[in-house]
Amino acid sequence: MNILKGNITPLTLFTVIAFLFACAESPKKMEESAAEETTETVDEVETMDQEDDASFMLPSPIQIAAMFNRAGLDFESGLTNPTENLTKYNTKTSKYLNFGVYSADLAYAVLNNQQQMSIDYLNAVKTLSDEIGMPNVFGSGSLIESFEKNIDNQDTVLTILTTIKRRTDEYLVENADESKESIFFSAAWLEGMYLGSNSSSDRSKLTPRLVEQMTILDNIIKAIKVQKDATIDMNFMVDGLTDLKNTFDQLESIKSLDMSDMDIDEVNLTEEELGILNEKITVLRTKIING
Repeated sequence: MNILKGNITPLTLFTVIAFLFACAESPKKMEESAAEETTETVDEVETMDQEDDASFMLPSPIQIAAMFNRAGLDFESGLTNPTENLTKYNTKTSKYLNFGVYSADLAYAVLNNQQQMSIDYLNAVKTLSDEIGMPNVFGSGSLIESFEKNIDNQDTVLTILTTIKRRTDEYLVENADESKESIFFSAAWLEGMYLGSNSSSDRSKLTPRLVEQMTILDNIIKAIKVQKDATIDMNFMVDGLTDLKNTFDQLESIKSLDMSDMDIDEVNLTEEELGILNEKITVLRTKIING
């Protein structure tokens, strides 16, 4: 298995989120605990991947948001998908994908202490959860009430997000629908990349995190290819993400590197290359949020 020196490998990255989301700690403490968990699970995941390339756990939006947050991503209003767009999502495909987008926006709002924004996005996620057919994720409404009551306590809010993630996973397992998680995540991942690539924060800190996320794109594409619901059209996502991956691989700053034996923190992309990636990300993201 290829190891990126001083960094998490693509497969290992998929293992850390279950542990991250189980912690009701601050993002920094979550990261420290996840590093320990990662060391213990590398062999298990490698074996699992050898048996079935599509059998791996996907990270969650909170992990991606926390990664960019720690890299110095400043909060910027106007970047997230407006909740007013909910009325656009009338197809099964658009509902599933934007469940993922709004989940990423929710994580972004929570980790940046945007309290009213967090409440708004939690309600957007609940709306799509109900429309998708997962009303049990939020139950009678007590989670929403608790979220609003404790909105100034990030630890408690993260605990509530943990519960939502756990209930979503349980629903998918109970209904033999685990492959749907890849749909949620692919859109959440793209939204996280959109927020990161459109940030005006220090590029020297953000670029390594963007590059790091690109290393897991092959596995994301594999995962959405095996989702089993023929009524959900993921062809444009597969095509768009494949185009993004191919574009990344052909960047001059990347072609000359051995990505299996390097420190990602030392990778530098030119402003032109960042602009090329940003355009690809933005075009695909726009298709999703436009319904």
